[in-house]
Amino acid sequence: MVHSSFNLRLQHLEDNIKQDLALLKKYEDALRYEDDPRRNTKYSREIEQLRESATRYQQEYDDLRIQITGEPTPQMQDVAIQIEQINSKLNRLSAGQKAIYENINHLRQGLLYRYKVSEQHIISVITEQLNQAQIGTVSSVLEALEADKISEFETQQLLEGTQQMLAVLNQRNIVLPGQQEITEAIKTPELDTKHKLKITIPIIPLILDYEGEVELGTGLNLKAAWQKLVQFRGE
Repeated sequence: MVHSSFNLRLQHLEDNIKQDLALLKKYEDALRYEDDPRRNTKYSREIEQLRESATRYQQEYDDLRIQITGEPTPQMQDVAIQIEQINSKLNRLSAGQKAIYENINHLRQGLLYRYKVSEQHIISVITEQLNQAQIGTVSSVLEALEADKISEFETQQLLEGTQQMLAVLNQRNIVLPGQQEITEAIKTPELDTKHKLKITIPIIPLILDYEGEVELGTGLNLKAAWQKLVQFRGE
């Protein structure tokens, strides 16, 4: 009876480990190309849950191991190898995610330095939602703006398009990070058009993300204006 119970526990342990190994493979494949901060955060939580499971598997294995004398059975050896594989994969994923976060944070800091200290908080709130590609695009457009390579017409078109899209989002009770502050900045008479656009640029990718999910048709096509500007800058 004890032998039967032992084998059942060992089989359940092995089945659970195999399921988690399959999940880890899925996360490895997904994270190889994923740079969206929201999805990365979700993966981080799920990977941490798998790490907790791996700790429980090791405890269960150790408990089973002390119940047998002599050398472990081939099945026990297989389970031990699979636990090592899980821990190895978890460590590799954690190291990879850490490197990604460090790189994105470096890009965010570089972007923040383009703004006044009084503006950096709101820009930081927005850029926390941007992925690596979006941060790179925003930085390139800001560089073009600072070098006076964006025309007055393009500046006005982007500002008006952004203002209209923010109004539509507001009507639909959709609130983006920094939305209220950006709306107020566009209306501030003390700021010139160039400075208004500089503050506005980081939120445009977030707006366009919603435009892709929700029909937000407005008089000005913000997406077309943004894409034209980005393509012209060689992005």
